[in-house]
Amino acid sequence: MVALSSWFDGNWFNLIQTVGIVGSLLLATAAARREAKSREIENLLTISEHHRSLWNEAHQRQDLERIFRAEVDVLKNPITVAESEFLNLVLGHFQAGWILSKSGAAISLNEMRADVKDFFALPLPRAVWEKTKVMRNRRFGKFVESGIRMSLKRR
Repeated sequence: MVALSSWFDGNWFNLIQTVGIVGSLLLATAAARREAKSREIENLLTISEHHRSLWNEAHQRQDLERIFRAEVDVLKNPITVAESEFLNLVLGHFQAGWILSKSGAAISLNEMRADVKDFFALPLPRAVWEKTKVMRNRRFGKFVESGIRMSLKRR
């Protein structure tokens, strides 16, 4: 007991300083986790808002109605400029969602893959993808291509 008292008399300041540093690190870690969760929720809300805005536009504009049809012949009736521009916005939206998914956000890659599979089963989105895929992130391209292969197997 005397040894402990003697040690404490010589090291009390170091002990209090160490406890303060460790406590500060623990508080900083907790704050960083809260901040990361907050950013994740903010990103999810932002992408949801963009998603809603994109699809509202698609459903309100008659010049975009062919996008959702499965029976479109792209050779007979080529993609219009409006359709191409809109679908490029959608592809950018998909890529943003993919990036968030890869970073561990609330959107899972499996959910994204299901969306890709369904969306690119349609002729117009797939045609725009084929034209623009060389300009996209290579890993994102592989992700989309795997979804397209899944949609083709389903037929």
